[in-house]
Amino acid sequence: MFSINACQPTQSATSTIDANNFDSFWIWGDIKTASYLINAKELYILQGEIRYVKQKQSSILIPQGISVLKLPHQKIWLVFRTHHLNWTEQDYQNIFNRLAQWKNQGNNVIGIQIDFDSKTKNLRDYALFLQKLRHKLPQNYQLSITGLLDWTNFKDQTTLAIFRQNINELIIQTYQGTTTIPNYSQYLKRISSLKLPYKIGFVQGGRYQKDVKYTNDPNFKGYVIFLLRSKT
Repeated sequence: MFSINACQPTQSATSTIDANNFDSFWIWGDIKTASYLINAKELYILQGEIRYVKQKQSSILIPQGISVLKLPHQKIWLVFRTHHLNWTEQDYQNIFNRLAQWKNQGNNVIGIQIDFDSKTKNLRDYALFLQKLRHKLPQNYQLSITGLLDWTNFKDQTTLAIFRQNINELIIQTYQGTTTIPNYSQYLKRISSLKLPYKIGFVQGGRYQKDVKYTNDPNFKGYVIFLLRSKT
């Protein structure tokens, strides 16, 4: 990954996130027009969301994002948003089928990422869900999750141990919608206490605060940029 220092003005405590200085991205839509993606090394690609539909009284996977592409030069994570944790066997199978479709196109599919906005007080339930998912997920795939800043306040070591045993990475999101959360760095000062492998997620065009350094933390694995369609 390119150094984030490349986009830091020397006289300011913050700088603007320039996607050209990074090589790992979240892709929520069309990627053909983004020239800097030529040098991308890692892509997190939205594939759908799992919802409970009352009318059908069942959980379904709603396809979203882009269709299957051949991207053999990047590491690929398939991202699934979920609005509940009571998945059916069909939910699991739909996701695994999608993994196979991308893999069969010759892509270097690393694994899946679950995007779920769990309240901090409910993280144990989420950890147990991920434990079940990890058990069902083919062993050759890794498991990534997104996380909220407030999770850095979590201290239940029993629950954190479940996370450590079942996920390969946590990506903490420093933004809400398209806007950087102003005091995000205050939360990230506590992230090392989770003892989880983590990356930091920024929004394209957002703000980077230089008062926290992560590179000396052995659990810090890099940055991921959420791309905005209007900026591609």
